[in-house]
Amino acid sequence: MGFYIGYTLLIGITEEYLYRGMLLPLLRDCFPNRIMLAICIDSLLFGFTHLLINSSQLTLSYVIPQVFYAAMGGLVFCGLYLRTNNLVWSMMLHTLSDVSVIVSLATHTHTAAKLSIPTAYAIGISVLYLVLFIIVAFIIRWQVRPKKSALSQ
Repeated sequence: MGFYIGYTLLIGITEEYLYRGMLLPLLRDCFPNRIMLAICIDSLLFGFTHLLINSSQLTLSYVIPQVFYAAMGGLVFCGLYLRTNNLVWSMMLHTLSDVSVIVSLATHTHTAAKLSIPTAYAIGISVLYLVLFIIVAFIIRWQVRPKKSALSQ
């Protein structure tokens, strides 16, 4: 069990450092005054990384919904990081979100064939996650919008 706890910590810390600690500031510099574009690119790259990593071991019908789910999570992690200006909180949330996946994989015997889901379900789930991605993006946009100063009111 200690292995799995360490594994989830390593994933959360590493991915957050790479995507929110390094890539997001770089994207902010590339797109000044377009923070939501930087956030969406960061989150989509985060999601598509899961495609690259998992598609060699699992079926695409199982992995594609994960891509959109991870991208939506990336939005939340970006928003939390920008709102708190502290990478530790997004690292902790990311680690906690991975715990259920790790526990599931550790307690069940899975094979790639058993993790295959029908294509129609995969499309439906992906569309649902895409809609949720858009909703979460609007919430994050509201959360990270520039504050009006007292002088401009």
